Amino acid sequence: MKTLDKYDVNKKFWSTLTLLCALLPASFTIAQTTHVQILAADIIERDPSISDASRLIGDVKLGFGDAILTCDSAYRHEDGEFEVFSNVVVRQQPSTTLTSNYAVLFPDEQLITVTEGVEFQHEEMHIECNTMFYELETKSVYYLERSKIIEGNRTLESDYGTYRSASDRLYAGGNVIMIENDDVIISDSLGLDRNDKTLLLFKSSHLNVGGAEIFCRQGRFNIETGTGWFSGDASIRDSGGMLAGDSIAVSRDDNYGTAWGNVMVEDSTGNMTVTGVYANRWDDNDIVKGDTLQKAIATNIENGDTLILSTDELMRNGDWLYATGTVEFSQDSFAGMGDSLSWNMEDDEVWLLGNPVVWAKGDELRGDTVVMTLSDNKPSSLSLLNNALVLSVANDSLQNLISGKRLDARFFNGKLHQVDVTGNGNVEYYLLDDPANISINKATCSHIRMLFNEGDVEKIILLTSPDGSIGPADSTDEQKP
Repeated sequence: MKTLDKYDVNKKFWSTLTLLCALLPASFTIAQTTHVQILAADIIERDPSISDASRLIGDVKLGFGDAILTCDSAYRHEDGEFEVFSNVVVRQQPSTTLTSNYAVLFPDEQLITVTEGVEFQHEEMHIECNTMFYELETKSVYYLERSKIIEGNRTLESDYGTYRSASDRLYAGGNVIMIENDDVIISDSLGLDRNDKTLLLFKSSHLNVGGAEIFCRQGRFNIETGTGWFSGDASIRDSGGMLAGDSIAVSRDDNYGTAWGNVMVEDSTGNMTVTGVYANRWDDNDIVKGDTLQKAIATNIENGDTLILSTDELMRNGDWLYATGTVEFSQDSFAGMGDSLSWNMEDDEVWLLGNPVVWAKGDELRGDTVVMTLSDNKPSSLSLLNNALVLSVANDSLQNLISGKRLDARFFNGKLHQVDVTGNGNVEYYLLDDPANISINKATCSHIRMLFNEGDVEKIILLTSPDGSIGPADSTDEQKP
């Protein structure tokens, strides 16, 4: 009786191939029948009272195609198959060695099944496992139990897989853990090309390589060049920040990355996040683009305060942020819009161009150019350069007006505190103490200062060459921007 029934082995082998077909792109082909030659044995005997098989004992040597098998003893069955025992070694030129304590040879399939202390060596690659199937013609290894594969500084473990010597490709599935020096790769299923060190990622994978952390559902990555493509909630994070999207392409050596679809870019501090439909990152630069359905949106959080900026295209160059297209931003009760924006993030200075408008707690501020200084995302100062105009609501139908060549505003805790208007200053301010008798304060002055309390005008000071009057208001006094 055989120690390992050959039909059970065959059944397990074909079940193995069925499972691996879902993982492996390569096909498997049955080879021509190969006969086993008995090259050497100290004793060859046959006792029909014990077994129908012939027994080979002592320094057994078998020829199997271009492979040579040696062992301590063997059984040759009437169907031409062999069971071999103890110190089993299979050598196949030029550089393949397989060892175990027990094996079954199937000549018709050119297949060897090995168990107990299995080790497979091909060139510099070494596989350790409990059970292995070895197909001689293609020099392919199949395993269905947890196995360890070692090559140089690289170690890989997986629950099942195959290695094809002809193509030098390894396919592994089931809780794959690959470690090489400081790099760690965890995947549900992957392939490795030993020639060019290319990883093929078939399912959810997590890579920590060269100081970068990569997540994806599938992808391709060259370990040596650091180039790759990833898809399925893909992301890469390194010292420069994070790049994520439906799919991304990276070049680690060139510090370059591109993302498409549901893009997210995050800076190294983690304070600013930008979303869009397309992103490009290189060195210390980022470009994020939106489209007609989804704008590029930057969210900056500092000390609990959030500033949100929406635009067509957003570019970061070092400490500078540039927005082009229709630009809108908001922070609490402070907001604005324009055609383009430049933000020096180191000095927290923002330039808003192209018919810019800023709103601060109901006040509307306009000018040819708006320059703002931020502190923790709150405005600390604001300047309107050329054609400065401030409109504020007096009541449901009336607006207060301040205009001049230039306006400089100061904020306290994000609220308007002081406004200075210089150059052809003009003020029209309604006095609403008596709703039945509304007056209007009109003044012209080359320098006007207004003081605010909790966002409301507390005092108007005419500093240089003042000229003003207070009179009753009527419908003709209503100001319009």
